[in-house]
Amino acid sequence: MVQQLNTCPFYLVFDVSWSMKTVMPALNDCLRTLKNEICADPLLADVARVSLITFSDKANVKIPMTNLVYDNTIGEADFLSCEGGTSFAAAFTALKNQIEADVQAIKAEKPNDSVQRPLVFFVTDGDPLSDSEAAWRAAFDALTSAPIYPNIVPLGFGDVLEENLASIVWPKKRSETFYFIAKNGVGTPEAMKAIGQVVAQSVVSTGSSVRDGAPEVIIDDAGTQGALKKGFVADTVA
Repeated sequence: MVQQLNTCPFYLVFDVSWSMKTVMPALNDCLRTLKNEICADPLLADVARVSLITFSDKANVKIPMTNLVYDNTIGEADFLSCEGGTSFAAAFTALKNQIEADVQAIKAEKPNDSVQRPLVFFVTDGDPLSDSEAAWRAAFDALTSAPIYPNIVPLGFGDVLEENLASIVWPKKRSETFYFIAKNGVGTPEAMKAIGQVVAQSVVSTGSSVRDGAPEVIIDDAGTQGALKKGFVADTVA
C-alpha cells in the first residue's frame, strides 16, 4: 500500500516598491532564516513547498514553487531589490495564476499525496496607488472565488491602511483569521524584523503540523507582540 502524505504550498508575496528600500535587508534575512529552518529538517522540507512572488507596479515570480533544499536563489548575498509603484492587482493576479499551475504540478509529481490549501503571507508597507480600487478588489475577488483559493495572512507597516489589510484577510472567520500591522511608535526596521519572524515561524509551524500528520494553519507570532498588533476579522452581512 502506498503511504499518502500531505504537501503544503506556501506563498510569500512581498512588496518591493520604492518605499520598501530601507527594509530590503530584513526581507532578505527573512528568506535566509526560513530556508535554514526548513533545510535543517528533511521531513519538513519534503512537505513544505515555497514560492516567492514580488510585486511593485508589476508582479514577478522570483522563486517558483520548490523544496527549498534545492533552491539556489536564497544565499548569503541579498537578491531582492526595489522597483516601481504598488499594484495589489498585479500581485493577486499573479498569485491566482501560480496557485492554479503549482497545485496541478504538485499533483502530477506526487499523485498519491494530498495537497493542503495554499497559505499566503502578503507583506506590504503601503496602499495600491498604482491601481484603482475597483481593479485591485476585482483581482482579489477573482483569487478568493477560485476553487483553489488560498488562506491569506496580510502583514503591514508604514503607510498601509489598516482597513485595507483587514479587507484582504481570507477566509474571514471570527477569531480564526487575522492580519498583522505595526503598532504605533514602532520603527520600520523593528516592524519588518517582527513581520519576517511571523512569516518564518508560521511556515515552519504549519509545515511541521503537515509533516506530523495533523495539518493545520498555525500563525506563530511568538516574540513579536511588542511590535505588531494582531487584528481579527469576522465575516459580517450587515
